[in-house]
Formats: sequence, C-alpha cells, structure tokens
Amino acid sequence: MGALKLQKIGNSLGFRISKSDLEKAGFDTNCEYELIAEKGVIILVNKRSPPSKWKFPQSKIEPEDVEWLDAKLSEIPKR
Repeated sequence: MGALKLQKIGNSLGFRISKSDLEKAGFDTNCEYELIAEKGVIILVNKRSPPSKWKFPQSKIEPEDVEWLDAKLSEIPKR
C-alpha cells in the first residue's frame, strides 16, 4: 500500500483504501469496527459480539445454557 491523502468525502474527511488492501488485512463489510485515535495514529479494531449474542446454528442450546451465557461472572454461584 502506498501513501494515503486525507480527503473530503461528503460532509466528512476520510482515507480511501483499496478493496484488495482491506481484504488482505481481513476487513469485512459485515463486521463493526472500533476506532481508537491518538495523536498521529488511528487504529481500527474488529468489535466482537459478546458471548450472549453468539449463534450456534447446528446446536440446540438448552435454556440453562442460555442462562449461563447471559449471566455476569459475579452472578455465577461458586461450587
């Protein structure tokens, strides 16, 4: 990837990054990303869904399992 120039895009500013460069980096249009900005540095991090949002299409999840997935760690009884 070569140098990028900050440019006006609509009412915003942005960098245009080629599709092939984004694919090489593993970016996907179906994902959400968190932007972390520091002076002179921008980092994009893939936001992952919390466990309670996970989907298991080939598995049946019992109501007890859903309760455990949705529970906060502080609410889980100690054995």
